[in-house]
Amino acid sequence: MVISRWIKPDTKLYVSLNDISRSLDWVFEFRPILFFTIWTMMAAGLSAFKGDTIDEFYWTTSVHWPLFLTFFGITLIACSSALRGDDSGTEKLTLILFIAGFVIVLSSVAMEHVEAGKMSRIFAVGAWVSIFYVSWRLYLKHWKKFKNEKMIMSISLSALPALSLFMIGWHLGGGKILGGMLASAPYACGFIAVTLLWPLSVQAEKLHHRDFMNGITRIVGLGGILMIISIFLGYRMGDPVISTAAIITIPFFAVALVVTRAEHIIRAFRYPIMILAFFVGVRYPWLCLAMFLNFNAIRLYNYFRHGVIRPTLKVSYD
Repeated sequence: MVISRWIKPDTKLYVSLNDISRSLDWVFEFRPILFFTIWTMMAAGLSAFKGDTIDEFYWTTSVHWPLFLTFFGITLIACSSALRGDDSGTEKLTLILFIAGFVIVLSSVAMEHVEAGKMSRIFAVGAWVSIFYVSWRLYLKHWKKFKNEKMIMSISLSALPALSLFMIGWHLGGGKILGGMLASAPYACGFIAVTLLWPLSVQAEKLHHRDFMNGITRIVGLGGILMIISIFLGYRMGDPVISTAAIITIPFFAVALVVTRAEHIIRAFRYPIMILAFFVGVRYPWLCLAMFLNFNAIRLYNYFRHGVIRPTLKVSYD
């Protein structure tokens, strides 16, 4: 990061910025790092519907405020899901964020579809938002407990957020439920494949990047199989976004399966999210802008607050 070369930790300016960053600790209780996945899966549903109904659908830059408000509302709901703590203050904030996000989402959908006589879309989006909130909150609460013997539970809890986010985007585009359920299958498979590696990636980050990890073949192998299924389904459905993203991603799983070093596990977890976001961003470039701003805001906070440059795609530190 360029700014780390200009402002060193031993300077007075860094100390001042550290104090400012410390005052923002409450903001990062919402875990904005998770916004990458949430925005990408929602935009993927919207992209899949538009790509299925409009020939040569790429690089749309029109500003659509109801859509922006919907993404903002889902972000508030995601913040509510991510909050941890059982004290009354946290529980109150969790409820406020959920209600505010839910109202914003339904209001923005109503702005778009009531005049067109499509009230059913409001109920559909509301139902999927509720499913997302419950399943995502449960997943974030229990994901660290998912080991080999609990993979079925991990798959179930990660499939629901993936499906619900995709379907919210699909309905926003104007799609119907059956077509969306079918179109979501390759995206859900890819999402599950990546989330299976989340606990392993956290464990790998605590090791030297060249260290080998034991007992991970089953999880990585299952993730690779799911990614292959994603490729096949995406190709059969004529979806170039997910099929191409999954094809580029599969070598990371293959390498991690053959050479079980920590660095390969981290790559197999981090890179697929970026790759899918890139291909969805070809259709909706505003997604890339939002992710760029979020990425750099988190990096600046982590550098001035904790002295580390994260998030990062860099894996090896020699």
